[in-house]
Amino acid sequence: MSRREHYSTALAQAQGITSECLALFELWQKDMTAHQLFEFVQASNALGLDSERRLRNIVIEGFGSRFLREPYTQAAPSLKFILGHSPDHNLLKQLILLYALRQHGIFLDFLTEEYWPAVRANRKTVRRSDISLLIDSGTVSGRLKKNWSESVKARVSGYVLGIAEDFDFVGKHRSGERPILLWSPHDRLILYLAYDLHFLGASDDEVADAAEWQALGLLREDVTLYLHRLQSQSHLIAQDTGHLCRIDWKYKTREELSHVLIS
Repeated sequence: MSRREHYSTALAQAQGITSECLALFELWQKDMTAHQLFEFVQASNALGLDSERRLRNIVIEGFGSRFLREPYTQAAPSLKFILGHSPDHNLLKQLILLYALRQHGIFLDFLTEEYWPAVRANRKTVRRSDISLLIDSGTVSGRLKKNWSESVKARVSGYVLGIAEDFDFVGKHRSGERPILLWSPHDRLILYLAYDLHFLGASDDEVADAAEWQALGLLREDVTLYLHRLQSQSHLIAQDTGHLCRIDWKYKTREELSHVLIS
């Protein structure tokens, strides 16, 4: 489903950009490309940025690469509707987080392999050195195509902690460490993600086993519990043993789902 697993330095160009994404979705129109959106925003100075480079990073490398590339562009119209109509800022922020995770493999792996294990071990902080070790393991696994210098590792580690702060996983910098904040997924993010994976063509088993759940702190047994909760709320019918999953989906289109999410 085109989730980008490789490690890159792209976080240097755009990190959380939550408020910018909300503003850009207001301006974006269906079938508009990232470059067309950039030209419109640049001409109207809608974001109030003087730097063309910074604007390009936000609109094309940040917003465009997360929301306006296949296969995720199919969700953009319904996301525009949800982000424009839901009063729940926490839900909106977590929806933006989901697409940032899919774009930046190193951020997803940081949450899955460093942040959540640290939470479960009752650690109070995470360190840049934790991410440097993650980068080293990425070289071994092939997620990093060539070795980064120590200075690049240090910069990327800072960017990863920066986006983690933007999305409320960690607090402000303190003596080389970041305090771990307690984070939990919004119930409606769970509903959105389950259906989004389904609409992207995932089988029911693939929905239940998707890597995004782990990045949100949910183990396979947690996903089973959440599917049963969604069933109790009449959003779907799930038969999930924890190994095999069969789901009857109530909502047939993204538009139908979007109206449920803002209700």
